[in-house]
Amino acid sequence: MAKDNDDGATTRSGARRPVVTLRDVAKAAGVGLATASRALDPASRYVTDDARLRVHDAATKLGYRPNSSARATTTGATPTIAMVVSDIRDPYNAQLVHGAINAARHRGLMVTISGTEHAADDEVRVIRMLRSQRPLALVLAGARGGTNTSHAALLRELERYERDGGRIVVAGEDELPFDTAIVPRREGARLLITSLAELGYRSVALIRPDGDSSGVRSWETGIAEGARQTGVHVDHVAHLRDVPMSREGGYAAATELLSARRADVDALVAATDTMALGAMSAMRTIGLVPGTDIGVAGFDDVVDADDVTPGLTSVNLALEAVGAAVVDMATSVPVEQRRAEHFEARITVRASTPPRG
Repeated sequence: MAKDNDDGATTRSGARRPVVTLRDVAKAAGVGLATASRALDPASRYVTDDARLRVHDAATKLGYRPNSSARATTTGATPTIAMVVSDIRDPYNAQLVHGAINAARHRGLMVTISGTEHAADDEVRVIRMLRSQRPLALVLAGARGGTNTSHAALLRELERYERDGGRIVVAGEDELPFDTAIVPRREGARLLITSLAELGYRSVALIRPDGDSSGVRSWETGIAEGARQTGVHVDHVAHLRDVPMSREGGYAAATELLSARRADVDALVAATDTMALGAMSAMRTIGLVPGTDIGVAGFDDVVDADDVTPGLTSVNLALEAVGAAVVDMATSVPVEQRRAEHFEARITVRASTPPRG
């Protein structure tokens, strides 16, 4: 139940303003006291969207602020969604977080962000700390690496949090036994290869990021499926591994690939847009024109095409919609059966992969 604020402000003259109570909010919104309390409680699902909106509007206009500490004592949770991302610098994660923040705002929730540098061991440490802060829900986003042992430790920590009454939602691969908004990496990679084949490309070299994560494996699986479907050759001789997931990593990988590439390779395909931009810079350094001499494609479509010359062909993974979906799952009425929501990948062909032949 929502608690009244207990820190009434003072006017410029020093006089203490009257404290706005929950009863004031309920009266202004035209609802009962119990309804107003449920509407302001992120953990409560038994209130209509209309009533929740009216109560939040009234609370904003009156300057009402619930006592979060008292709420946590009463409900066992603070009004926050804690997102655990693999890399806070990655534009991919920025899109997810943006979608989550927008969805959380309409529910009177805050979103906090913690980074783990793609390591399951770091996720365990971060989640252990977050448990003490009692967020309403934990959202795991981004690709993660690690051993079977570290994954087992992660699962144990998540199960402890769930037993304490917390909600867990995954934004990414369908690999953990919790509600999941599935990022369509595999299908997006398959569609990218089939689109390149339709444009006349016949042989691609991959720029793969470092680490062995479920996200990278899904991307590679989709690439292989597209290649089998279309007959496009994936140049495994030039298929580098252990490349940093950064512009610098893409630059270094493309430099090595192009210095030793086979004559029939007509496109570079990077696992992220950021790495693809590094590859385009490397091409220019050695005197090649991206798109004209060799095609370049990225993945995740988080780079503004207007800021890139030529525009970068990429795969839109509906990341903002995924971010909004995890908040919806985290605040919906719990069900016994685990839920998995799928999203559609969309290919955007730009000038970096013009038609061949």
